[in-house]
Amino acid sequence: MKKGLLAVLLALAIVAPVFAAEKGSMEIDGKLGVLFSPTFKMEAGGESESGDFKTTFSLGADFFYYVANEIAVGAGLEYVVPSEADDSDGALKYGTTNLFVQAKYDVAIQSDVINNIYPIVQLGYGINSLSGDLADMVDMKNGLYWGIGVGTTIKENFIVELLYAFNYGALDPKEIGPGVPGSIDTTYKAFRLKVGYKFAV
Repeated sequence: MKKGLLAVLLALAIVAPVFAAEKGSMEIDGKLGVLFSPTFKMEAGGESESGDFKTTFSLGADFFYYVANEIAVGAGLEYVVPSEADDSDGALKYGTTNLFVQAKYDVAIQSDVINNIYPIVQLGYGINSLSGDLADMVDMKNGLYWGIGVGTTIKENFIVELLYAFNYGALDPKEIGPGVPGSIDTTYKAFRLKVGYKFAV
């Protein structure tokens, strides 16, 4: 009888666990990301030009605090490894470091593998960097960062996220002359696929 009861309890624990964080709980995580199809757009005087950049990687960390059982708010840091523009032979590279606040809403899943899915939004400040031939002619300004996406928790600790994110900035020419705009607005956007591991605090 005891063995039968134990078997039933183990079966329930394996087949239908429901993962839910408690209000007031905290977590931190580390993430490695891949940026797919990054593009860099420049706009000035009503005209624009876009160029593709090579696939690159990111490293990041997040902190979350659950203000309710399903709702977490927090902050994060992401470093995007500089990548070069296609067909530039290394003459133009762009990278950024993003500091942001974020929020997510956990939807619990009854599964022994996937614990939840969650929409996530991020808003912050990007510290942009530019190197190569163009960098000798302009000053790269920092700007707004934001991203939106969806994520999931696997086996309570592993994280997978897909985000579509944007970095804004400006290029200020070091020398102003005829036909040279005073400032060029820039937009860097890419899909980010992130995997990570989280710890309860």
